[in-house]
Formats: sequence, structure tokens, C-alpha cells
Amino acid sequence: MHKKILWTALALFAVIVSSARHSDAGASARLADDTIKQLDDFIAKHMQEKNLPGVVVAMSVPGEGDYIAVKGQANLATGRVRELNDPFRIASITKTFIGTAILQSVDQGKLRTSDPLSRWYPEFPNADSITVDDLLRMRSGIADSADQALLQEWYAKPLMDVSAAGMIKRAAAKAAQFEPPGRKTVYANVNFMLLEEILKKVSGRSTGDQLSHGIFTPLGMKHTWYPTNNGLPGHLHGYSWNAQTGKFDDKTVLNPNIPGGAGAVISTMSDLKTYAEALCTGRLLKPDTHKARLATQPLEGLPDFIGYGEGIAKFGHFCGHNGTIFGFSSEMWYLPEKDAVIVINVNRLDLDDQSQSADLFLAITKMLFPAYVQW
Repeated sequence: MHKKILWTALALFAVIVSSARHSDAGASARLADDTIKQLDDFIAKHMQEKNLPGVVVAMSVPGEGDYIAVKGQANLATGRVRELNDPFRIASITKTFIGTAILQSVDQGKLRTSDPLSRWYPEFPNADSITVDDLLRMRSGIADSADQALLQEWYAKPLMDVSAAGMIKRAAAKAAQFEPPGRKTVYANVNFMLLEEILKKVSGRSTGDQLSHGIFTPLGMKHTWYPTNNGLPGHLHGYSWNAQTGKFDDKTVLNPNIPGGAGAVISTMSDLKTYAEALCTGRLLKPDTHKARLATQPLEGLPDFIGYGEGIAKFGHFCGHNGTIFGFSSEMWYLPEKDAVIVINVNRLDLDDQSQSADLFLAITKMLFPAYVQW
């Protein structure tokens, strides 16, 4: 969910424990044995070094093979091992769904990306100057309500009662910190909280109904949904390391309204593999709409190869998004040159909001796709 979603990957400049298992069920015979061993060894070592409860990596490279690794624990209290399709919170990957639904509404003539925010929020600061496109592209200039103070409060009180309206109001109260829209690409969750509310207004449906109608059902994503309660179905638990106690805090149950359209969705590895390709090839949008979506601009303060489009990220040659939310760190990327998909989930994310999956993505892609990485 949080601000550091993409730039935690800056750990690239610095370059899985008990009850671990590896599944070769999806591994192609064409994927070399030494490559599989290299990946297995790296993931196991990384888990141990970084104290990761559990890791799942699912990768598909047409013509070369698939790789699936399922390692570690889903529940530290019971010792239950992770399973491939345990549902987990996908955090900011949610933004790609909201972005897609907004752009589908554009294709249907229900709104335009040039529409000002004042069409729906006339009293919001700078609303006449901020467009839907600015929100999608993280160029609104709005100061984020999901700041460090909010994170600390939410960590202490995972079920704290804050709605989307409350998060938007918190952002509006920071009007003195706003910058002129359209000048900088600065990651802020509140952009997609506003877009979610706009989506509900133009569609006349709940977020979950609209995402199901426009994305989940057409793509056959039967295990992806927008949550309406605090729980996480299944047996997987998410954890945050507490340095003061020297133990993991269980962060499985939390209020999903706080991230909302910026990070609430729950999904599985198999559904995300399906979605990554559809997202980055534009299967759900008109060609011109998708082409415009992929036009990215560098995120402020980051290397030029890390850019943001309309609810979609570019990391060098890779297209997709990653996400962090208490208890879970995730990666979902597509490499068009290879028609390859890589999805990673780690059931750990701490209060510092430093991604626990980014280093895995960086190292694995460097091993397998050296010609397409810039790290």
C-alpha cells in the first residue's frame, strides 16, 4: 500500500526457514536443473538471512519453462506450511485494478481523464486544477494522508475506524503542503482513494461489484476480491517483526478501508499470474487507451528506469506493480520481450514499510533475464 512500494526496490544498490518446501509441480523439463537449483538455493538462503516466515515465487517463461517455489510457514503458531494458492493481501497492486476500472469507464464514455477533480469533490483543495489523469499518474501534487503518523497509528490499532472519506479528509487538511499538479510524479496513496470514490460515483456500484464485473469475471479470477470485512480467508497469516520484543506481531486481521482503493484487494498467485499479462498487454482496454496508460514518467528522486503511468508501473523493461501492507510484501511483473510473468509474495512487512519481496524480484530477474535488467 504505502509510499515506499516501488522505491524499497532501491535496495538494488545493495546488490528463504524451517518447514520449507519446494514444489516442482509447474516446472518445465526445459528449465535447466542447474537453474532450478540456483533459484532454490538463493531463495532458501535469502529466507534465512532476512528472517522471512514464508515465500512463494511463481514464474512463467513461455518456451523456456515455469518455476514454482513454495517455502516456509503460513502460521508461525501452528507450524502450518505455506501453500501455493493461499489468499493474501496484494496491497498496492490494487491500484492497477482501480486504474483499469477507471480507464474502462473512460472507454465507456462515463468520464474523461481530463475531467477535473472538482466534478466530484468541488471543495477539495486545488480540485479545479487536478485532473483524473493527474490522480492516475501520481501527478496531483496532493500530500498523502497515508503518512508515517498514520502508519504508526494503524500498526498499534489495526482495526482503527477510518473510512475512505476520513483518509481523503486527512489529505485535504494538508492543503498547505500541496504542490501544483502536473509538475512532479510523487507516489501518494490518496490519489487512488479518490479514484475509488469517483469509480463508485460513475459506475453506481460498489468497488467490489465493479471490479468483479469489469476485471475478475472476464479474466476468470475466481479467487480475487475486494474485502468487506477485516479478516483474511484461509490459513495464511501476515507478520511484522517487532524489534522491541524480538518477535513477530501477527498482522493478519486489519481494517481494509484504510488502504481502500490504494491497497485493499485480496488475491492468489495463480490469479495474479493471469492478471499480470492481461494488465500489461491491454486485454481489458481499447488499444489507444492502453497505449496512453503505458506512457510513464520517472518517479521523483528515483532512477529514470522506474516510472509511473496511469495506475501502472514500469521497472526497466518490466511492467506491473508491487505492494506492501502490514504482514505482506508482493511483486507482480510482466516482461513483454519474453511474455514472462513473475509473481512473488512474502508474508512479512514491518512498520518501516520496507518491502521484503523487492530483493527477491531484483535477484531472480537478474539471474534469469540479464539482458533486460538495469540493476
